[in-house]
Amino acid sequence: MQNVYVVEAARTPVARAGKQSWFTNIRAEELSAFVFKELRKRIGLEDKAKQGIIDDVVWATTANAFMEQGLNIGRLAWILSDGSYDVPGCTVDRFCASGLNSIQFAIATMMVGWGGDVEIAGGVQHMTHIPMGAGADLHPDLGNYMNLAAINMGYTAEMVARRFNVTREQQDEFAMESHLKCAAAQAANKVKDVIIPIQVKVPAKGAKDTNPHNMPALYVASDHLAKAAAEKGEELVECVVARDQGVRPETNMETLAKMPTVFMQDEAATVTAGNASQINDAAAGVVLATDEGAKALGKKPIMKMVSWAVVGLEPDIMGIGPALAIPKVLKRAGMTKDQIGLWEINEAFASQAYYCRETLGLPKDRVNVWGSGISIGHPLACTGARIAADITAMFKDPDFADVEYIVESMCIGHGHGAAAIWQRVK
Repeated sequence: MQNVYVVEAARTPVARAGKQSWFTNIRAEELSAFVFKELRKRIGLEDKAKQGIIDDVVWATTANAFMEQGLNIGRLAWILSDGSYDVPGCTVDRFCASGLNSIQFAIATMMVGWGGDVEIAGGVQHMTHIPMGAGADLHPDLGNYMNLAAINMGYTAEMVARRFNVTREQQDEFAMESHLKCAAAQAANKVKDVIIPIQVKVPAKGAKDTNPHNMPALYVASDHLAKAAAEKGEELVECVVARDQGVRPETNMETLAKMPTVFMQDEAATVTAGNASQINDAAAGVVLATDEGAKALGKKPIMKMVSWAVVGLEPDIMGIGPALAIPKVLKRAGMTKDQIGLWEINEAFASQAYYCRETLGLPKDRVNVWGSGISIGHPLACTGARIAADITAMFKDPDFADVEYIVESMCIGHGHGAAAIWQRVK
């Protein structure tokens, strides 16, 4: 078995999907292409003649692998990035864990010698252009085997809250803390080493504080969508986008308490837009290398995946997936919770993230230290790769110099959970 390491990581900012998305005028393939270009630059492979060392590109998109996310986006986005034709690419899907799973697929292939010494893995999701569920066509018999209401993940968040007695106040407090942690991390520019500033024309109404640290643009978006929007009379402003859009530093309990419930309207309803994850547009990826690959690239390994696990569970309560996947991955690695320094458990909803944290007995000050899905956002197939990219920054952060292991985990729509353990390479 070969050692496989993450030697480089990069991601776009996470835009908040909708009419005011900072990435409404960039397509999913182009977001992916920017990540590919930046990763190649960081490992010294801008010359196409040298890119053959990359054995494969394993990319993720989920739920809506059609339109701009279709036709094997992993391959086409690589070509769009002016990547060498001799580097192949594929696209994978495990819904909310797709970005992490693409990394795990590549690592496993490389470990057993069926991959090369260098691969790129990650994922993308553009929920402004392709809303979740668009194009879905469920089999008429599926309802005989599962509650079809559980296809709607907001419904499952309500089910978790009701079945496990997670209150509205607990959810709102969890959401507020997520925004405050994310705002603090943004103010300190914690992800500056992985973020890719992009110059793009954004809707004027939402063009606010896109680049608080005045980072220079590394890439400029093509003008196709912006021209079409301008022709329709939309007012656009050219900006450098260099931070995650969705954080709300002003979030407080009073504001959250006033928000109406979204998925259910009865007296027991508790899930609102304020204590749920956002829908988002973003791409993220990592460069994986064996010992020989790292040597050839001249890159020092940052971290390696110690173990990985997935679980299946009742679709109605898919949100508790991390509470099941994390014990499984720890057991598989022969480790205990006490060995883990930080926990990155994606916040699909406050109800499920709170439940998982409390059920596992995790230290509050060591969970999602820079925010997560509620504040940073949850661009589905990108999320697992976004978290992995940010973990590389955590391992470099002096605040966490004592941390050797970080767990990444998330619930997955339709009844899954996934977890991985990352280890600092010293």
